[in-house]
Amino acid sequence: METFLGFLNSEKERMSHLVILGDLFEFFFGFKETSSIRGVFPFIDYLPILEGLQRLYRQGIRIKYFEGNHDFFINSFFSEQFGMEVEVYPEGGEENLEGRRVFLAHGDSSNSGQWTNSFFRCLLKNRWAFGLIQFAGPGLSRRVARALSERSYQKYHTVRPSTPPPGFKTFAHQKFLEGFDIVILAHSHFPEKAEESIHGRKCLYFNVGDWMTHRSYLRFTPPEGFKLERYNGGDIGTRGHGDAETRRNGDREIGR
Repeated sequence: METFLGFLNSEKERMSHLVILGDLFEFFFGFKETSSIRGVFPFIDYLPILEGLQRLYRQGIRIKYFEGNHDFFINSFFSEQFGMEVEVYPEGGEENLEGRRVFLAHGDSSNSGQWTNSFFRCLLKNRWAFGLIQFAGPGLSRRVARALSERSYQKYHTVRPSTPPPGFKTFAHQKFLEGFDIVILAHSHFPEKAEESIHGRKCLYFNVGDWMTHRSYLRFTPPEGFKLERYNGGDIGTRGHGDAETRRNGDREIGR
């Protein structure tokens, strides 16, 4: 947590945008005040990060949050709890950067090799599930989420692959065929960069990887373009991991 706050503080003077590609926390749900016990904030342990984002917002930095598979119904959370306007996207979204079409998403439904992600997204990302989580309240919901997260980690992350999952590049290729020039995803926990030529267009795919292991993020600086980097390190080329993007004075950083 301290490292991430240090990263935000080190970038704040040159950043104009911060894009978070989901799963910033283990479990993040936009609980209404009625779910809190006697007005107690449901995510006390998240407060340092949330207050850090609030400081960036008050400084004039624009923040976008693309929900991941650990984020639920947070569209009004930031405004109701912290008085800051954060653009929240439950699914992927499109940006226009320097005249190029960019598709951004967390990426949990992008890897066809892990169909369970799409299944659980449909199961949990609906108003019935939101109502059940709201009714259960923060305590029980977080205990269940922690148990499910541990099971998922044991299944997918105990053995670290030597190469990135191929499904994300396949997804990016399809987006290129739809007319997008750049695709930016996360979720794989494997930072990478790939180039592809589609009908004479130079198309780029980035995966920002993850923060916990790689401290990786993607920087966009016009007119130079994109650069996959690691905090307290240099450019990591085609290696990396994370879910965030930043832009400073025209620079944007994307990461998880």
